[in-house]
Amino acid sequence: MSSVEFRILPTDSQSGVGDPDPRPALPGQLEEIRRALRRAPAGARLVLDFSAVRQLNSLEVASLLQLVAERHARGCEVRFVGLSAGLRQAFSGLEDDLLGPPQVVHSRLSSVEHLGDQTLALLTTGRRLLDMIGELAYCLCVAPWRGKGVKWDRTGEQIVKIGIEGIPIVSFLSFLVGAVLALNAASQLRQFGAAIYIANLVGVSMAREMAPLITAVIVAGRSGSAISAELGTMVVSEEIDAMRTMALSPARFLLLPRVVALLCAVPCLTVLSNLAGIFGGYWVGVLLLGLGSRNYIQQTGQALLMSDLVTGMVKSVVFAGLIGLVACYRGMYVRGGAEGVGTNTTASVVTSIVLCILADAVFTTIFFYLS
Repeated sequence: MSSVEFRILPTDSQSGVGDPDPRPALPGQLEEIRRALRRAPAGARLVLDFSAVRQLNSLEVASLLQLVAERHARGCEVRFVGLSAGLRQAFSGLEDDLLGPPQVVHSRLSSVEHLGDQTLALLTTGRRLLDMIGELAYCLCVAPWRGKGVKWDRTGEQIVKIGIEGIPIVSFLSFLVGAVLALNAASQLRQFGAAIYIANLVGVSMAREMAPLITAVIVAGRSGSAISAELGTMVVSEEIDAMRTMALSPARFLLLPRVVALLCAVPCLTVLSNLAGIFGGYWVGVLLLGLGSRNYIQQTGQALLMSDLVTGMVKSVVFAGLIGLVACYRGMYVRGGAEGVGTNTTASVVTSIVLCILADAVFTTIFFYLS
């Protein structure tokens, strides 16, 4: 049995963004392969090497499957080799003997190569993130003047999901945090006869630090993960590609409503978290420690300054922007099917929380030296 082998080279989009040596496009090679296979004698053994291909779209997969069907009709043996995990999933409906063994990569990067690879990945992430920010800024500031305004109906739906539906969990956890702060402060302040200053500690802590951070963590875990999962599922099912084919901007219809909803809902939830946390401290101070309702309220009012409230609100807006950008980025750049959706959703939550805590530390340091 004669054997014919074809090596499929990646397209520019498959080989990675910014590759210095773009390869020939796959559709043109498919036509060349089709002509060569038709000249192959009946009963020949045909081998297609995919070692250099990272992913294929639905049209390319369908074209290859049509070739396979044509060759099988002539009694040829067709075999795919060098398939990556993503390609094996794309051809998951085919027989194991057709797909061949999984691609095994034996090369091991040195420390310098690994550092360079991570640096290039970081630069690619930064470029993509800047592109996304630019698209969002255009849709928010420029597009409305050209008759393509913000989709407020979709934004309202997201505000309901993020804000209104998040009220119970934010209120409950903030109340518990305020109560815990009051109990821990009481164990120390009562030794000096200064239990009334529990109101100061709870009020200032909730306004400046705890309320924005608690709200950000809850929103990142609850809404940020949902945004990443929704967008990732749309990417995997190629709904995003369909939108672009119909000249619809994903940034305008999908990303901007979610980011704007976060910017509106998170500060409101932060105010609610403030009130719930202060009430938790009030509940402990008045009912458990017997500080007196009027004295506690008066002490809280004297302790809180406008700068404390402004600090917390500024942090909440920054946290909302970080959560929105990370969630949208992770959702829009999902790779690897359903497994990739789960991986990017987890990464979205972890990255959002880490960035929010890092931003909180930076802002706290800045406001400390400015005050």
